[in-house]
Amino acid sequence: MIEARRLALFREVARRGSFAQAAQALRLTPSAVSQQMAALERTTRMPLFERSTRGVTLTAAGQSLLRTADTIHGELHRAERALAQLRDEGPPSVTVATFPSAGTLLLAPALAALDRRNGPHVDTTVIEAEPGQALAALRDGRADVALVYHFHSGQPPQDWDDDAGRRTYHPLLKDELRLVVPAGHALAARSSARIEDVADEPWIQGWDLPGNAVDALASTQGVTPKVVCRSSDFRFMQALVAAGVGIAFIPSLAVEDRADTRALTVTPTAKRYIGACTGPGTPAAPPVRALLEALRERAEALRTT
Repeated sequence: MIEARRLALFREVARRGSFAQAAQALRLTPSAVSQQMAALERTTRMPLFERSTRGVTLTAAGQSLLRTADTIHGELHRAERALAQLRDEGPPSVTVATFPSAGTLLLAPALAALDRRNGPHVDTTVIEAEPGQALAALRDGRADVALVYHFHSGQPPQDWDDDAGRRTYHPLLKDELRLVVPAGHALAARSSARIEDVADEPWIQGWDLPGNAVDALASTQGVTPKVVCRSSDFRFMQALVAAGVGIAFIPSLAVEDRADTRALTVTPTAKRYIGACTGPGTPAAPPVRALLEALRERAEALRTT
């Protein structure tokens, strides 16, 4: 049998890429870590690491074991939280990791709806995180639900399995990018535009996935944008548009109704898919099931408005 403590140590080495760094993080000696990892390889009867002067990388067997280690780590963390809740006899709790626009549009109204119902009070903790960070929190057992988004396809990206381990994806919403221009812009009176129409203007761009989606759209049209600002805050981006700094591409659900900007449909566009991920618990804990239902109801309300 693989010892759980060795598996936890293996996970730390895999994440840090070095026996020495894992030893430092865990306040052990590098030789102790090396001995434990050698013992783990003897137990599995397979090499788990490729060693070099720059550190260690995982073999195929190591990658497979890491997925198991992540799942076990998350399950143990969730078990500790559940036992602490029973021991303290407190109200049920749920921890949600969410990106800001989903927190505003989906999570906050869903939590308000839960609070108005006659069920037991639920203590809620919210972690603000972009999808990669939210999935890591789910994998590590620090979150029960991760609100996430992705572009282009309704199916979640395959690499999410590496970020979250075993998880269940619950689709909620989809929206499209909108071209946001100042109210006095030459395109403001139109309902739609093409990317080429703003090819020569300054662009206010997002970071990470939204920025990558816009970059891909621009590339398909042979447009090389002049980016004057990058931000992860859609409200800030729209405020800069209103101030005349440039134009921006913002998901429709995140566009604010402002008198000093206009939001146009744009060709081509990109779809943003929003969903919730939960851990491998079967079935999910009652507070998680209640929150998922409230999120679905809120998503349905948004679709019909």
